[in-house]
Amino acid sequence: MKIAFLGGGALRLLGTVEALLMSEEASGDLNMVFQDLDLRRAETTAALARKMPSAEGRRLVTLGTTDLDAALEGADFVYSCIRVGGVTALERDKRIGAKWGYHGHDDFGPSAIMLTARTVPVVLRIAERMAELCPQAWFLLFTNPVTTLVDALHRYSDRRAIGLCPGVYNFAWDMDHLFEIGVPNPELVYRGGGLNHLSWVTQDSTYQGRPVGELIREAWEDLPTRPGAERCNWEMAAKFFELFGVLPLNNGHQHHYFFHDQLAQGMREYFERTPVDEQRAARQQRAADEAAELAARERIEDFWAQPALAGCAVSALGDLGAQVMRALRREEPTELAVTYPNAGHAVGMPAEHAVEAHALVSAAGVAPLEIDAVPRELWGLYHAIAEHQRLTVDAAVRGDRQGLERALVAEPTIRSWERAKPMCEELWAAGVAAGELGG
Repeated sequence: MKIAFLGGGALRLLGTVEALLMSEEASGDLNMVFQDLDLRRAETTAALARKMPSAEGRRLVTLGTTDLDAALEGADFVYSCIRVGGVTALERDKRIGAKWGYHGHDDFGPSAIMLTARTVPVVLRIAERMAELCPQAWFLLFTNPVTTLVDALHRYSDRRAIGLCPGVYNFAWDMDHLFEIGVPNPELVYRGGGLNHLSWVTQDSTYQGRPVGELIREAWEDLPTRPGAERCNWEMAAKFFELFGVLPLNNGHQHHYFFHDQLAQGMREYFERTPVDEQRAARQQRAADEAAELAARERIEDFWAQPALAGCAVSALGDLGAQVMRALRREEPTELAVTYPNAGHAVGMPAEHAVEAHALVSAAGVAPLEIDAVPRELWGLYHAIAEHQRLTVDAAVRGDRQGLERALVAEPTIRSWERAKPMCEELWAAGVAAGELGG
């Protein structure tokens, strides 16, 4: 099996590699190509993949390269972890948005619009090369904004694509933080759906046979004081439960639409008080430098305990990318939460728009389970968000600056064109100056 990891310098891919090596499919030859614009990072990840403990004694071929065609040639899976412009561009766009009073994320707000604008053309070019070099391969997107990228591939190419977001496991971790149930716990039975980073748990989800909502209400007074309450951001999650009677599946992102001004102020203060060398891009570069030094060693003791690899190991719930690859090679379906064009996958969501929902994944594709999770009161908001995302994709495909401005106005939190117009001009100028966008 050949896997082309694009954006292959990302150290977090090592968790996916570990999960693949731990699966029964790893008993055969495994050829992994790590392609990245930064050759040093690609070669670092490839070397670390060979030196991780689970690789010992395995028939494993890894290569780091800048050559996209060489990576794609004959691949069974194309696994995208690219970030066009890097974290530096994302932080720049967040900082500009915050200056004008707007919160941003990889998937929402002004920063997501700019990330879509520079990423969609790249992903569509990759799809074109896949059609020639690996026409049967699945395109797996562990790249944000995952909703807009899956939508772009569905409407502007014929590649088979699935979006991946490990945040779909957040609910299990949240339940452990609140009730100390342990992870994984087979007695926690749940499904969820909605839009990526805006998905909810279904009302019939249970723990030990009891509805989760019943457990929440029973422990309501005590939950804010529990040790794990802060880790799962219970203060905000509780407000959602009070409003809608359900909890987020992919916790931590609905907040953009319900606590926007508070988050925007917090983001602005973060950039004002945090030195550049302590921000994410600088931290990531230090980790890359440390990882390169590790990769040069003949042997790495306590591999996963190395600071540069913190957070990269496969979690107790497994790795979604490895799980999807395994499922797509089997006839028997596996239930997994993925992002895929809506064909009955998520009740009440726009048809054919990319949605995040539990589905049945197998060699036959991604079959719907008709997940009914989004509260009815939010259907209008979700349709507005989906239309905004589609407008953003269409503008990105055309390289249309004015189209991006119109898409921005359709984002429900914008509200003020008086502030948004000069922000758009600043964001576009920054992207052009960095060589990420046309003039």
